Amino acid sequence: MEAAICTLSCQAQKVPSGLYIMELIEIEEKARRLVVQAIEREKKLQSIEARSLQADVFQRPDYQEELRRFVACIAHLNSVANVRRKGRDDLSMDVLLDAMQTLSKCDAAEKGGQNSEKLAAARSLTKDVLDSFTAMREYLREVGRCLERVDPHLCNNAGLVARLVDWEESWEVGTRYVQQEKMLTAVCDLVAEIRAAQRLTPVLAQMCEECDVEMFMVLPRLAWLRYLDKPCQLSGLFKSLLPHRFADSNVVQKEAPEPSDPELISLMQKFGRTKQLLMETMKPSQGGTLTTGCFEDAAWEVLVKRVVNGVNGDIYTNVCPSLREPVEKAVEELMRDLEAWSMELARHCPEDWNQCCGILVQCLSGSEKEGSKGPFRV
Repeated sequence: MEAAICTLSCQAQKVPSGLYIMELIEIEEKARRLVVQAIEREKKLQSIEARSLQADVFQRPDYQEELRRFVACIAHLNSVANVRRKGRDDLSMDVLLDAMQTLSKCDAAEKGGQNSEKLAAARSLTKDVLDSFTAMREYLREVGRCLERVDPHLCNNAGLVARLVDWEESWEVGTRYVQQEKMLTAVCDLVAEIRAAQRLTPVLAQMCEECDVEMFMVLPRLAWLRYLDKPCQLSGLFKSLLPHRFADSNVVQKEAPEPSDPELISLMQKFGRTKQLLMETMKPSQGGTLTTGCFEDAAWEVLVKRVVNGVNGDIYTNVCPSLREPVEKAVEELMRDLEAWSMELARHCPEDWNQCCGILVQCLSGSEKEGSKGPFRV
């Protein structure tokens, strides 16, 4: 009798245990289904690509539709598994298409004789978008061969999370900078100007190469110097970083946004006076008189060297000795003001400025992001 009761008890325990295992398997399969769906979407892209010419495939409506679905699938996967960043699900295929279009424009501009240095930043940012897209597709092809190794807790799959982090980071930058022409123009201009500053002050090139802490203090000063000299070139970038210093964004403006803040207007006026004073007090060359452009370049060199080197070295050798004192006083006053404005630029919205700094450093160093590289990991 006791033996029969014991048998019945064991059988009763097996039923819920079996149900629990089945439910657990179903939950795990449901979690993996997001990865499986992405793999299936990627295979459909491959299928259409195999039947099309590479140059024409993006023009096909069926490919565009599959691409849209694939990117939406990755965005959903990102929102679930990417615990290292924001987990954004709003990055669309337009980021990819605009990056490809921008890259084509760069190619055409270079063939037309445009300075490749001005295009370096645009190439770097668009390449990041394309590389992260390719890396994600390659990951899905690899993981499709070993789905049993995928942890149903998707955030525990180091390879998947790494691909998603790279994808979100690159496409987020693409949304902010590649898709907005004024922002892209500003970054390209600023990178080119910093490279020119490196030629004037080799110590800046060394700072950038070594990612010296001092470089992150110099970059906002150089950005301000360029904006004050050519505001139209950096207007889009500065308005995004310091919106409270500019006119209402709802007001339609045909030209570059004008600063509405009295303090910023005062700074711009002080910069103009200081630069003009430098130009007027420069010594003529021994071979004769200098052109206006030469005077302007010489004045700019003084300001750049002061921003990068600080008070080290004699930067006033080309200033007439009798006028050096008032010139030096004007420059130092401008530098003191510039320091406060540089701190505001870096601290008003640290996340945006850090992103901008990261882009500048990457473009200046010419290095590739590590996120899209490395051996396969599940």
